[in-house]
Amino acid sequence: MKVAETNLLQIRVDLQDLIGSSHVSECPAELCGKLGLPDADLVLVEPDSEEAVSAVLKYANERRIAVIPSGNGQQLQMGEAPRAAVILLSSKRLTGIVDYSVGDLTVTVKAGTPYSELQAHLMEHGQFVPILPVTSAESTVGGLVATAAAGPERVLYGSWRDNVIGLRLAYPNGQIIRSGGKVMKNVAGYDMNKLFVGSNGTLAFITEVTFKLRPFPKHRELVKVKSADLQKLVDLAAQVLASELVPSALELVTDQEGGSAAYHLAIGSDDVKSAAAYQTERIKQMADAMGIGQQVLTETNEQVGAYWEAYRTEWKRSEANALLIRAGFPIPRMNDLLPAFEQEAEKNRVSLSYAVSIGVGTLRVRLRSDDRQALKQTALSLRNLAEANGGYLVIEDGEYGLKSEIGVWGTDPSAISYMRGIKNTVDPEGILSPGRFVGGI
Repeated sequence: MKVAETNLLQIRVDLQDLIGSSHVSECPAELCGKLGLPDADLVLVEPDSEEAVSAVLKYANERRIAVIPSGNGQQLQMGEAPRAAVILLSSKRLTGIVDYSVGDLTVTVKAGTPYSELQAHLMEHGQFVPILPVTSAESTVGGLVATAAAGPERVLYGSWRDNVIGLRLAYPNGQIIRSGGKVMKNVAGYDMNKLFVGSNGTLAFITEVTFKLRPFPKHRELVKVKSADLQKLVDLAAQVLASELVPSALELVTDQEGGSAAYHLAIGSDDVKSAAAYQTERIKQMADAMGIGQQVLTETNEQVGAYWEAYRTEWKRSEANALLIRAGFPIPRMNDLLPAFEQEAEKNRVSLSYAVSIGVGTLRVRLRSDDRQALKQTALSLRNLAEANGGYLVIEDGEYGLKSEIGVWGTDPSAISYMRGIKNTVDPEGILSPGRFVGGI
């Protein structure tokens, strides 16, 4: 470990001299407490320019001072507790749109811009970034890209890696680099953007992001199919995927509304009205043939938006005595693994709910129990099931002591040696988010 022991007071004074006293303060406990270091004192640094970000990183790198990149702090609970943390470097004051080409369907925005503000501006022109992540409305553009927090629309629109076409970043030594560009077709060779998207602040500090945009759909519909028979809904989803239909979402959710149905399948259609109506009718025909009831929601009365807002509210919130989990495995394994997950939770008397993005093979799981050991055992068992079937399981949120006992990331991936090699090349002093990422990176 290369991060050095430090004098916190001297660091604070140095940074105030470097970028101004109004940009440097003591980190509030409610913010830095999310890192899982309850007794640590951190310096909160909020630069308002790329040059200031560069200066702070260069200062820290020369002294081997640990830096934790952050946006608004909405996702600081992600990852392991860092091995060391001295500076929380926030993009909160790096806000605003740098360049917006309506005709080219591209936008460049500073990393600290709240994602909701960016989307509101784009919507004035009938466009949007086609990712609606399950996070707080206050989450910043840079924070979302760094953590790759996606949503149920990924089945149609793809992930952050598919929609980010350019980045500006500050390396740990303060060097400013650019990857990608500001037009749709700009890369020959290796797409460096994909290296930084989802790197969880371990390689560089994002200062700007360029997105490719989509026209906002002219019409949205959603078919909500409910059943107590899990297998029927999985089979229906498979039929939809094998058909000519192009769903914007295909989400299998344990039902939180009570009643006799234990699950529902939410199938979205984003298109012109006639095409969305055709898709809805085909889905109803498939469901009727299987003897499953359904409900059609439309955007005309804001039902679709209300449904997804309720979905996000449910899956972004933290709970005491609970674990929030993100997992993934090959789509053909869904038939076996979902019942196996339920059986494992029932065996340990742990409440389990989940939301599965069937079209991409990812799911969110919430485990609830007052029995800490039961939570731990269930999470470990679910991880074993996922990994044995070619998947993964990550603990996204929960009490840090319990997360540490379970292990946030699970078994190291086969590419871990390459990942460590990249980390050591880009951040040889190991100052950025030390120990927070997979494999202790």
